[in-house]
Amino acid sequence: MTGGNGATHDGIRRRRTNARTTGCPLLNSNVPSGRPRDEIGWQALQRGKTSQVFRPKRSLWVAAWLSFSALTLPLFAALYVLTVPTGRWVPFAIAHVVLLLLFAGIAQRLKGAGIVLAPDGIREREYLRAMTFTPATAIASAVIVTLRDSYGEQVSRQLFMLDAEGNTVLRLRGQLWYPEDFDRIVEFYAVPVRTVEPALTWRELRRDFGRNLDPWERHPALTVAALTSVTIVVALAMFLAVKVAIA
Repeated sequence: MTGGNGATHDGIRRRRTNARTTGCPLLNSNVPSGRPRDEIGWQALQRGKTSQVFRPKRSLWVAAWLSFSALTLPLFAALYVLTVPTGRWVPFAIAHVVLLLLFAGIAQRLKGAGIVLAPDGIREREYLRAMTFTPATAIASAVIVTLRDSYGEQVSRQLFMLDAEGNTVLRLRGQLWYPEDFDRIVEFYAVPVRTVEPALTWRELRRDFGRNLDPWERHPALTVAALTSVTIVVALAMFLAVKVAIA
């Protein structure tokens, strides 16, 4: 029995090397012409027409801005209402501008993330990280895992490109990428591809592929504790700001 992508379930087949152009023009997956807008674009231009550029879903960047706005605008609007009549609004306005500029810088870094695939290897710029390079000779195989959400029936594909020792050289989370680009990334290099089905849970993924996951994925309890701590700190800062405003 075979899967929808033609790979034998839990089997291995060899992928073709020709990479097609993306169907999503927003991704700028062709080699850029003119002046590239970021480091990923420059790398693609230098590699020539044999390279392909892939970027995460643009909706992720938009969602980040919407979340930031939903969190900060009501708070600062309330602070301005409380402080403008008393003339103490200036420090809050400065804090608002600094926070906005800080997030804008982070958002620009997120927008510049992407992958350049070329015959000589993979150039990847993750969120908030510097560009990394993996030579094509280090890519030995690829594994595609179907992952089922622990809290529902939603499934996503997870890609692990591995070296000869089984270490991860490229990790892609299907929910962050356009499906057609996910397929083309898998097909770019002529390496054996194994598709694992049926879908795994997060517990099973950590059990079977723990060494290939990021630390925050291997230790969910610590991740939850860290996020909870950050939430408490932010809530406390908001509380103190409001207390100062109404004092």
